[in-house]
Amino acid sequence: MAKRKKKTGTELTTENELLKLKMMAEFGGDFAGSENLPPEVEHAFLKQINRFHQLHDKAGLISIYNFVGEPLYNHVHDLSDKEVPKELKKLLKLLAKKGIVVDTLSGVPDREMYRFVTEEIFKQEIQNIRMPNWTIHLIYEEFHPSDEFDVKNQAGHALAFIFDKAFVTADFIFTEEMKSDIGLSIDKEELIEKIDTFKLGYNQMQFTGAEFKSIDIDTESKTAHVIVVAEYRAQTQKGRRFKSETSEVHLGLVRDPDTQFWMVSQLSSDKL
Repeated sequence: MAKRKKKTGTELTTENELLKLKMMAEFGGDFAGSENLPPEVEHAFLKQINRFHQLHDKAGLISIYNFVGEPLYNHVHDLSDKEVPKELKKLLKLLAKKGIVVDTLSGVPDREMYRFVTEEIFKQEIQNIRMPNWTIHLIYEEFHPSDEFDVKNQAGHALAFIFDKAFVTADFIFTEEMKSDIGLSIDKEELIEKIDTFKLGYNQMQFTGAEFKSIDIDTESKTAHVIVVAEYRAQTQKGRRFKSETSEVHLGLVRDPDTQFWMVSQLSSDKL
């Protein structure tokens, strides 16, 4: 049997452009930012997207419980504390096998997670699309927002900004109008400069953990105050051993009325 002739890069590029025009006409949208992809990679990507759109248009809604095959399960109240983790693991594994990943960011207890899966996730409706490598991610905190979790999460970002290489920018963490430890207004850039000066005293720093001593949240005023002990490793010079250190940090936070994100408005530490 004769082998199919492999298409050249030019032929693939032309076919890709025609496929993009076809999908834009049928489904709308644009394909910005794909010009740097190799033609064969872009072609595979476009075919996958086209298949998804075709399946999406034909697919109706189906409950997740039906989607995963209507598995047998016990009511959460009928399981002992010993049985819950095992049964939860079985359900999460079954869901993941069908392309549905259910997770928690704040470490929800197994019994509550089992209840969440059987009483809420199973009832959720999704598009009846079955494709290889197609995954739906469902996070507990998206269904049950928690001020305490959000405050602790933002406090963690602030600690990483001070004691490690931050993965987020200062604008994501701090409000424009900052206050000192005694409540006086300070310039945000001045605070960032103090943090940078502190970190320049070390060759490397690694944030390793946090022990929250207190978290006070006032839902009416939408403010919070946190006292946390930051744990980190610091190396004074290259080649020297890392030394474990701690710092008690006091944080004041406010919830932004527009974004609803908790932002750090006040910060004090015995290291700054």
